[in-house]
Formats: sequence, C-alpha cells, structure tokens
Amino acid sequence: MNRLILFAAALLALQIATSWAQQWRVVHPFLSHTVVLNPNDPRKLYIGNWANQLLRSNDMGKTWYTAEMGDLGVPNAITSVGVSRADTNVILAGGYFFDGIKRSTNGGRTFDRVLNDSNNAKMWYISEAIVEDPSAPGTWYAARGVQNNGIWKSTNNGATWDSISAIPSSLTTRLCTITIRPDSTNVIYVGAKGGMIFRSSDYGRTWARVPVLNGEFSIIRDDSEIPKIVFSPREPLTGYAVVAITLETRIKGNGGVLKTTDGGLSWNRIAFADTSFWAVDVRERNGQDEVFIGGFRINNTATIIKGDGLVYRSPDGGATWSAMNDVPWGKNELDDTIRNVWVIRCDEVTKRVYFATAPGLYVYEDELTSVHDTQSSPAIGARYHEGAIVLQDHVPIVGPQMLFVYDILGQLLYQVAYTQSSDQIQLPAPLPRGRYVLHVGAGQQTCATTVYVD
Repeated sequence: MNRLILFAAALLALQIATSWAQQWRVVHPFLSHTVVLNPNDPRKLYIGNWANQLLRSNDMGKTWYTAEMGDLGVPNAITSVGVSRADTNVILAGGYFFDGIKRSTNGGRTFDRVLNDSNNAKMWYISEAIVEDPSAPGTWYAARGVQNNGIWKSTNNGATWDSISAIPSSLTTRLCTITIRPDSTNVIYVGAKGGMIFRSSDYGRTWARVPVLNGEFSIIRDDSEIPKIVFSPREPLTGYAVVAITLETRIKGNGGVLKTTDGGLSWNRIAFADTSFWAVDVRERNGQDEVFIGGFRINNTATIIKGDGLVYRSPDGGATWSAMNDVPWGKNELDDTIRNVWVIRCDEVTKRVYFATAPGLYVYEDELTSVHDTQSSPAIGARYHEGAIVLQDHVPIVGPQMLFVYDILGQLLYQVAYTQSSDQIQLPAPLPRGRYVLHVGAGQQTCATTVYVD
C-alpha cells in the first residue's frame, strides 16, 4: 500500500543560507539519481531516489513527499523519470534494477506498472532512457538497457507500449540513454556500452552507428558508456555527450566530453580524456552554449578513476572549462559520501541549474529573477539532548502542534504532541546513534530539520 511521507527541505544542518554570494544550495540531502521539472510549473520537482521511491515537491524543494512504487526492500535506482507535456499529471518512471516502466496519472502520488517483460526478464532503463517527443506530447520512446537492446514506443502517453526495433547485441551489450533532436524529431540518438552512439532518422525504426573520436567507428573502450546526450537550445545541430569509465584497467584513451556540430552525424572528443563523466546539460547564455558536466566513478571503493566529485562549467561551448570546486558536498540518507553527479538539469525559466547527485539534490543559482523565491520557508532549529528534542526556534503556529520523528528510510518512529511554549519535547525512548528527520507543525503548515545523535 502506497503512503506519502512529508519532509521539508529546510534542513538547517545541511542547507546553505540563501545569498547571492553563495551560488550553491542543498535542496534535499537524499540520494538523487535524476531530477525533472514539471514543464508547466517549474516549482514542481521530482527526484528519482532508491528502493522504489520517487520524491516530489510542489514548492521548488521546500517540502517533499515520498511516493512508494513498490517494495522498499529492493536495491533498485529510479534513474529515468518523465513528466508529460500533454498532461503533467502523467509521470513515467524506470531505472536500474527497476524492471519495466511504471506510470502515474495523479501527479506522482501512486503508480501502476505499464510495461514489463512477458518472460519476467530484466527490463532496465539505465540513464534517462525514457523520453517524450518534443513535437508530439504524449508520444514516448524508451531504450531498454539489458537483456536485449529494444526500443519501445508509446503513442497514448505511456498507457501502452510497442516494441519497434532493437540494436543488435553483437554491436553493444547495453543501451544507456535516448535523446531526440529537437529540430528534427524523426532523428533519435542512443548512447551505449563501448562508447558507441547510434542514430535513427526514421523515428526509431532502424539504427546505424555514427563515428566518434575523429571520424572513427572503433569503440572508445569496451567498458565505456555514453550515459547522456544533449543538444543545444541555441543551435540544434550542436550536441554534447559524456563518456563514463567503469574499469580501472581501461582508463587510457577513455572518458571525456564529446561534441557534434553536424547534427550528430559525427562526434569528437573536445576535453577531459581519461576522465569519467555521467552528466551533461547545456543552456544558452550570452549567445553561446553554457555547458555543465558532472563526474562519476563506479562504486564507493578506492579507485584511480578520475570522476568522483568533478563538476565543470564551460561558458563557450566547450572551448574553455573551469572547475566548480565550491560544491558543498555532504552525505545522503544512507551516509554515503561518494560524489557522483547523475543528472544535470538546466531550467531556463527559473535560471537554476539542478544537480542530482549521490549526496543529494543541489542547485546552482547565478541570476536573480522575478520567479525566484527569495523568502526562506518556515524553518526550525533543533538538537537532541538526553532523550529529548530541544527546539531552538518554533513553527509560527499558535496552538497544539505535533512532532514526528523519522529515520533515514522514512519510517515514522515517534509522534508526540506539544505546545508552542515547550522548550523541549521528551521522546518515548532514547534515539540510537544516527541521523533523523524531524517534521514539526500542524495541519498543512509544517517545517523540518535534521538532528544527529552521536
């Protein structure tokens, strides 16, 4: 049975104060495999978490709800999420170790499975592998990542799906991502294992490899993956892709950033050879492409692969790059400190750049606009002392209030009533060592923070 757990993003112990001198903020310190925005309302955000969980916010990340799409005991990752332009109540989700595609028709509150393998074979969608046709809202394509390299299509907003083609497994063993060129939506690209890029010019029915690395068809390295391809909003014949490295023995000549200037017919590496990346996005600034890239390494063990924690920005379409070294990296709800950047999302409406990373969702803000909310959400400060929660500030509500204490998995531990005059709230039992989320308030007016028990 699905349930909704409300969290607020005003996590004072982790959030950076709102200031235009400080361009980075922690929006939500929960593992974020992807982030998407409602195309009609950029205040509405959706995060692909882990263990069948989709996080959603209706207020630019001030408060969050968790929608459960299945068993919380499974080790999957929600990496592919899309919000339909035809009906923004329709949300599609897939992922790694997340078999098939699930669909919501109520804005992400509940989900039903709409596609899986009839033989119960794996059907994973690895890295933003579900995409809507920008010229035909309600038409979707999906690139299956394992078992077979199938391309699926829906023309009824994800309600049903048809298999329209497959890329031979003799060419690649995995499809990672799928992208539609916005100026010619019959032209679709797939990034794959082996550092390969495939092109279709007939709406995904047939596919052909395109050359990468100076016009050569040879694979970049057999372990490499193309996890993301994007095209410029300024010049749609210009595109960017990143290459991820997965084996320490395959670093030389691997990785980097690729660029096309002929609409994707050929690609060349323009920067960062021997470096691993998973995320890229581009926006128009001052008549040029401003490109952001984020690094990746395969797991949380010691490695010599360069990628973990790397974030770079280019103001001129990849000609020059500068490191963004001031990201306030932290830990996610699993106490994981790996700094993989899974998705970068540039939003031209709010002028924000979102980074969905292993330590959480971050936002980079470099412009003040009329739609930016400079007012901080209601927030509290709190600490834990000898079995009690000591409030340092209070929710601006008169009358009885409730304190909810959740563990890092979102399980409700305690629910305690108190009044605004209380300085501390005694819990029924002491909290073990760890991190906890406090949800405080009454009715719909709530706020939250985290506390650490040493």
